[in-house]
Amino acid sequence: MQNDTNRTVWQGEDCRACLGWRSGDCNKGDFGYIALIGGSLQYGGAAKLANMAACAMRSGAGVVKLAVPRTIADAVTPYLLESTLAPLSDRNGELRFVPSEIAELIRNVRSVAIGMGCKTGNGVRKTLQYLLQNFRGTLVIDADGLNCIATRTDLLKGCRPRVVVTPHVGEFSRLTGLAVEEIKSHPTEYAQRFASYHGVITLLKGASTTVTDGNKTYVIERGCAGMATAGSGDVLSGIVAAICAYNNDKLFEAVATAAYVNGLAGELAEAESNPISMTAGDTARHITAAISSLISRP
Repeated sequence: MQNDTNRTVWQGEDCRACLGWRSGDCNKGDFGYIALIGGSLQYGGAAKLANMAACAMRSGAGVVKLAVPRTIADAVTPYLLESTLAPLSDRNGELRFVPSEIAELIRNVRSVAIGMGCKTGNGVRKTLQYLLQNFRGTLVIDADGLNCIATRTDLLKGCRPRVVVTPHVGEFSRLTGLAVEEIKSHPTEYAQRFASYHGVITLLKGASTTVTDGNKTYVIERGCAGMATAGSGDVLSGIVAAICAYNNDKLFEAVATAAYVNGLAGELAEAESNPISMTAGDTARHITAAISSLISRP
């Protein structure tokens, strides 16, 4: 296999067009409603789920709807401030698919992220399949959402939404059937192939993050060892869903920008902490500083 080619390193100045600046007469509707679907009784992580929603708010979403199984809704509520809570039907703490609930959740929503801590039960699988068949916005699939489609990647081809998948190497191995070490040896080329074949944007996480639609490929060389901790993927999902919501016309660049913001926020967090003690919440708290360093005031 040839060496990875056709890559462009995504830089801080490249992010400015997606982040932009906001005029005094704007309103929350200008920047999009988004929905984040995650959580289960086993992986409730109330503060972590709320933190993901906060990340989306800090990344510029107009309104964030955090959708969790009703069983854990009361645990999540105290941690929510600006975001809204959308309790969903569940069975034994795992999401139960109720079409009317999902239809209402995604009404007027520009982007949806699904899969964070929700496990891989039948309700999650049916919800994901419903979104792939009916949602008209941008669908970000992460974590257990990726595990749900690992044996049904055919569902991605020709689906209605524009899809962004955000696997780490282990998840990408399950999606493709390739060995982890093989993926690590040629991450760009394998990500390009997957994106091209399935018609999705692939964000392959790693020491360097690859973002590709199969034609164009950006590499984001931001991030740090301290981000190798539980919840970091949730933070990224919140950022991706938010920035995609107000960049419908340049979705590919929005995903690269989100990856850059996430990596830079992690670096800023580690600089104040250390790679051992750092948590995903530290990354979340530095999103504001990361974006401040990237935007240009008029």
